[in-house]
Amino acid sequence: MDYIRAILDGIAIAAIFNGAVAALALINPRYFFDSYPKAIQKAAPEQMTKKEKNINFILTIIICGICFIYSIASLIHTGISGYWNLFWMGYIQWSILNLGDFFLLDCLLFQGKYKDKIVIQGTEGHPDYEFSNWLKHLAIREHFVVTPFLMIPFVAVIQALLVGLLER
Repeated sequence: MDYIRAILDGIAIAAIFNGAVAALALINPRYFFDSYPKAIQKAAPEQMTKKEKNINFILTIIICGICFIYSIASLIHTGISGYWNLFWMGYIQWSILNLGDFFLLDCLLFQGKYKDKIVIQGTEGHPDYEFSNWLKHLAIREHFVVTPFLMIPFVAVIQALLVGLLER
C-alpha cells in the first residue's frame, strides 16, 4: 500500500473532476441542475429538459470515466497487488475527490464570488443558496453519508476487482 501515491492520485482526480465540473457549471449551471438541492429544482420555472439531462449524463460519464481510467492506470502502474490494498488505495483516491468536491465546489464555488454565475435562472434569492441551508439540504448528506458509505466503496470494489483481473 502506498499512501502517498493514493493521496497524490486523489488530488489529481479531484483536480480533473472539480475543474471540469466548475468550468461547465460556470458555462451553464443547468447542465448540473439535478445536483442542486431539491427545493431549488422545484422552485425553478423550467425543469431540466431532456436535452439537459442527456448533456448531464454524457458529461458525467466523460468526467467520471476519465477519473476512473486515470485511477485504474495509476493503480496498475504502482504494481500494488492484493484486493484489500487495491480497495483502500481506490477508497483513498475517491475520498479525496469527494472532499475536493465538497470544499472546492460546494464551499468555494457555490458560496464564493462566482455564486451569482451558478444560480439557476428564476431561483434567485432562494433560501437554499444560503451556505447553512446548502449544507443542511444537500452537501452534508451527499459528501459525508451517501458518497463515503455507498458510492466510494462500490467504486473501490469495482476498481480493485478490475485491476486484480488486469494484473493477471
